[in-house]
Amino acid sequence: MIKRTISGQIDKGDVNHNNRKFIAENVDKTRVKDNIAIVQDDIKQVYHELFDDALKEYNARQTRKDREIHDYRDHIRHGRQEKEFYEVIFQVGNMDDTPVGSDEAKLTTEILKEFTEGFIKRNPNIRVFNAVIHLDEATPHVHIDFVPFATGQKRGLSTRNSLSKALEQQGFRCEGKLETNTKKWIEREKQALSEVMLTRGIEWEQLGTHNEHLSVLDYKKQQRQKELKTLEGKAHSAEWVLHQREDLIESAEAAIERLDGEFQQKRRDVQSMDTQISAKQTEIAQVTEELTAKTEELSETASQLAEQQALIAESAEKATQIKNIDYIETKKTMFGGKITVAADDYDKVSALAKKQIAAENHEKELNAQIKTLKEEKSQLTKEKEDLQKKNDEQKAKIDDLNASHSQLSRTIASLKAEIEEWKKKYNKLMEFIESLSLKEQLDKFLHPVVDVIKKFKIR
Repeated sequence: MIKRTISGQIDKGDVNHNNRKFIAENVDKTRVKDNIAIVQDDIKQVYHELFDDALKEYNARQTRKDREIHDYRDHIRHGRQEKEFYEVIFQVGNMDDTPVGSDEAKLTTEILKEFTEGFIKRNPNIRVFNAVIHLDEATPHVHIDFVPFATGQKRGLSTRNSLSKALEQQGFRCEGKLETNTKKWIEREKQALSEVMLTRGIEWEQLGTHNEHLSVLDYKKQQRQKELKTLEGKAHSAEWVLHQREDLIESAEAAIERLDGEFQQKRRDVQSMDTQISAKQTEIAQVTEELTAKTEELSETASQLAEQQALIAESAEKATQIKNIDYIETKKTMFGGKITVAADDYDKVSALAKKQIAAENHEKELNAQIKTLKEEKSQLTKEKEDLQKKNDEQKAKIDDLNASHSQLSRTIASLKAEIEEWKKKYNKLMEFIESLSLKEQLDKFLHPVVDVIKKFKIR
């Protein structure tokens, strides 16, 4: 069984280069037509497909217009935390043992095609939008461009662009600086590639696993392979540091978003309390007005009662024990006759008695009214006291909410200041690196590229 090496790494990615919109120096123009395009989708449509629903839901939750995101792809492109898309490159063999045009190259081309189709199925959180097998360079290899997406996220969009989170949801978790989730993922994919190779009769040759006699050229290749492994280790260490920094920023931004949400809720609560207090105050004013009117009515009724009682007392002096003069019988004389009175006196006494009866009846009515008014006054007084108590409670709640509001404002300001300080340090670091013209070297350090492999002539 023949043996071939496998190379696989994350690259910066250039879709125009991959699709040969421009031709690099190492490309044989006469063989561009032989390249195999497996997937070629519009990345703009892919972003709509993946994130539009989550973006609409996110914007609907925002209470401030400045926090809304109008174009998620543009938001990612201008951000610092995530990339618009990522790329991985896989290759079987090298230019010495699998040159383009050879039977081995034709076989590995079929292997890479089957591997890419399996790659798409194995990675549910990786949306491949461009995949091309290049046959116009020294050795067949595949460029796979993709947008990672993580679902069910609590911060920001519920579905968002995040390679680390996407790989975590596929079961790849960081375990220190040298065991990052991307490294584990690439190793898993290389293993999958080796399984496809076996079905075609090719065994994965893992360099550095034996100590056979080496020629000078082989020794140099092995040393350069070790150097490349060292670079990859440094890149993974840097990736781990960036991953930790990303988690820190995510935690801070999540805390700010949570506190901002609480702040907005508290503000809405205060506004609601103000509305309720205003309504209670209006209600108290109405009850007070009614109470005042009832009190005045009660005073007027009491005054009328006093007048009637005075009139009754006066009548009582003139006609004590007289209830109904029409039924009073006269006393008999000694001769058996009846006592007679003058007509005027009789009319006066009769009228006085009737007034007495009417006054007593009116007194009963007034007493009943007074009793009713007193009960209504008591009820209104109780309602006023209850409303005043509720008003005081609402004011106490507003005081508590205002205190919480002040604390939240201070906390949010502190977190924002901390994040701004981190951003300033990061910007200063990038300015320092750019001033030394080291930005390109940093990119290569963080993302080992094909150029490094080509430099060492390792495939």
